[in-house]
Amino acid sequence: MLTLALDTSAIPLSVAVINNHQPLATIQTSWPKNHSVTLMPAIAEVLKLAQVEIEAVDQLIVAAGPGSYTGVRIAVTTAKTLAWTLNKPVYAISSLRALTLPWRQNNEALIIPLIDARRAHFFAGCYQWQKGKLQQLAADAYLDRTEIVDQIKASGVQQVCFGGQVDADQQAFFTEQLPEFTCLFADGEATLPRASEFDLLIQDQQPVADLNRFAPTYLRKTEAEVNWLAQHPHEESDHYVEQV
Repeated sequence: MLTLALDTSAIPLSVAVINNHQPLATIQTSWPKNHSVTLMPAIAEVLKLAQVEIEAVDQLIVAAGPGSYTGVRIAVTTAKTLAWTLNKPVYAISSLRALTLPWRQNNEALIIPLIDARRAHFFAGCYQWQKGKLQQLAADAYLDRTEIVDQIKASGVQQVCFGGQVDADQQAFFTEQLPEFTCLFADGEATLPRASEFDLLIQDQQPVADLNRFAPTYLRKTEAEVNWLAQHPHEESDHYVEQV
């Protein structure tokens, strides 16, 4: 089973070809780049490195958000286009689930993957790896950092593993607010999504059923929605982005 996996939901870019849980080739970047320019060349290069033709790919996995609005749209649109063109299934995973992978050996620890959403807010998840399977303890959400602290305190789990790129000031805040907890923070390569392991996240999951309605996961309103609602204060749309 050949899998093409991709993630451009935040600053890092990760693309991989996987064959039956064995990574054949991967490309990983961790500096700000224009994903709309770099993603397709990265896909072409990783296929070349794996010595695989795109037509041989059996399925796709894409990190569908939350994260950067533009970054998430780039990966989802690319995955949908390839799925349509190749007539192959595509699996959508949470970008926050992807950030739990470096902690999968920390059984029973509480895993809090974070993507900085600015102004002391984060896209945050709440998970545990249990016997090789990832369990979601709360829905992914757009939260103030104090809400994340409250969620951790209410969990009853004493060891907390923070995933993603959490800077020194943010680490200091969580450590100070959680003095009775053992707080571990990802560093180095462990802060990045690992497309080469995305197939571990689709166990017992079904592929996207309707590509036409497959849209990114934002968790908060886009700037376009905010502006639209300001001009239409008495109207509400759950599918504004899809309609546009």
